[in-house]
Amino acid sequence: MRKVMALVATASLLLVTACGSTTTASSGEVAPLESIKVTPGADDSSDPTVTFDAPLVATATGAKVIVEGKGDEIKENQNIKFKSIAYKAEDASLLGSGFAGEPVTLPTNEEFKAQLPALYETLMQAKVGSWVAMVEPAAEAAPAEGATPSASPSAAKAETVVVLKVVASEPIPEASKKLGADEVKKLKDEGSLPTFEMKDSKPAITIPKDKDVPAGLVVDIVKEGTGKAATATSDVSAHYTGVRWEDGKQFDSSFDRGEPSDFNLAGVIPGWTQGLDGLKAGTQVMLTIPTDLAYGGAAGAPAGPLVFFVELKEVK
Repeated sequence: MRKVMALVATASLLLVTACGSTTTASSGEVAPLESIKVTPGADDSSDPTVTFDAPLVATATGAKVIVEGKGDEIKENQNIKFKSIAYKAEDASLLGSGFAGEPVTLPTNEEFKAQLPALYETLMQAKVGSWVAMVEPAAEAAPAEGATPSASPSAAKAETVVVLKVVASEPIPEASKKLGADEVKKLKDEGSLPTFEMKDSKPAITIPKDKDVPAGLVVDIVKEGTGKAATATSDVSAHYTGVRWEDGKQFDSSFDRGEPSDFNLAGVIPGWTQGLDGLKAGTQVMLTIPTDLAYGGAAGAPAGPLVFFVELKEVK
């Protein structure tokens, strides 16, 4: 599970000292970005060199296009593909980079706009090939597991500096849409959906053999709960186990850790946000999530379509 900022921060936003005309496309507090300097790597698989005056201080999130791309204009309801690199604003130490891996895919939808409005608005003024820099203050920056910020941003030091390069954009495919109840029932009756059984109080998930991954998000309710219903922005507590569709290999499980995880549904992968929206506390569900609603190729994250068993323990 990763929120939008977690995806972005695995690579990042850079200011670029490359040839090309500058642009004023920006949103939010952009003054702190002025000290950032970037020298691109040899190609899109190489890390750039990024420098800035540390500690970098900001009281609000800001994003700015540093070098305008020459590709197509970025529009709403597209999948953008980007590579990025992130630094700790306090001392300019590297937090992580995605340039060596595949581009991250992120939909320019309402969820993205709500979570990172400054970055969203900046991208809506940009073109493919653009380099964008973003800064988040510690009071606003989201932790890896997506806790909702609550502290006042006044006089806050920036937490994360991110630099990204948009390498492509494309229409959101049909696979990213949630399947209806009748479609889910048909797939289940055909034996085309994953199943599970509890072993030692932990779910063991089985991927159906010789079956194609469903063409969309599957929400297969195993047991209906009776508690409070979740919304797309609810704080929840859930037990879960996740496996890859391709080989059934487990990559994460709160059951193994012995306690459920707490998070906000606006801060996780889109397949979780859409899949758990409307479900009641106490529900057990199997989520089959297409790649575009999962991690989208983020470096270090499980690749391809994913399957989760989720027990929604509490809706707060």
